Amino acid sequence: MIDEIVLSSPSKRDVPVGRKGLARWEIAAGATAISDPVPVTVEAADELTISCFVATRTEPATYLHSAQRTAQIAPGNQLCERQLTKAETSSSVYWIGRVLVDTPAQGPVLVAVGDSITRGDGTTTDADQRYPDHLQRRLPNGAVVLNAGLGANRLLRPELGPPMTERYERDVLSVAEATHVIIMGGINDIALPAMLGETRPSAAELVEGLRTLARRAQERGIRPLLGTITPVGISRIDDFVASGNQDVRLAVNDALRAQTEWPIVDFAAAVADATDSNRLAGYYDSGDGLHPNDAGARALAHAIELARFDMA
Repeated sequence: MIDEIVLSSPSKRDVPVGRKGLARWEIAAGATAISDPVPVTVEAADELTISCFVATRTEPATYLHSAQRTAQIAPGNQLCERQLTKAETSSSVYWIGRVLVDTPAQGPVLVAVGDSITRGDGTTTDADQRYPDHLQRRLPNGAVVLNAGLGANRLLRPELGPPMTERYERDVLSVAEATHVIIMGGINDIALPAMLGETRPSAAELVEGLRTLARRAQERGIRPLLGTITPVGISRIDDFVASGNQDVRLAVNDALRAQTEWPIVDFAAAVADATDSNRLAGYYDSGDGLHPNDAGARALAHAIELARFDMA
């Protein structure tokens, strides 16, 4: 239950966001809902603020736990306030999944699907330094890049949220305007089983999972690009450097490079250390040996050939 939602435009105009003519939103667990049209004019790259007021204690809500954006949570109804009182900050954002606009894209619409590396963990908060942000800046006006990364996400099994194979329909295939999808995943499938007491999937299983996503996209008329798994050889998290993990990662990458059905983006090569390809280059390392920093995210974006999107 959300009692009221307000959208604040770049002009600081506050507009109520209703559904079926009502201010109060009631959404069943696991369901989604779309608002009534909101009369706000926006331009490309505009920043929108969306505020939600919940009058009573709420059950756990749908949220993105690592957004590289600062949200504020404050007591009471403080909708439309420019400065919240007694606010706590959070890197999670709640309830809102997508903002739709009337004007169609004037170029390709790319969906980047993946885990925390796509999501942008390790990059500067509130600075739009994720690799999809850098890719957006490389493209001409009218093209769109959507970030469908999810921290700790796995390709084949659930962890924090459903696996990519399950959320793919919602987050990629249901985007009617999507022309391309960039798929990068598998590192959490390799590393997390040791932490969770599970059996690690084989390289063949991971490759088939990635290829399945590519086939599903192609069947919908969306052109897929497959991304290699970035280096983790100096990860500060023991499960990522456990025995055998590196062999699986390298086998997946070798198989992706060897296949010829779909183009690949060699993310691994883009951020690898010049003297040891199993580790992130120091100037691309956010500090945990796993997630690229701002410069590393830029390198990932520059590993993508723009010619893949029918542009020079």
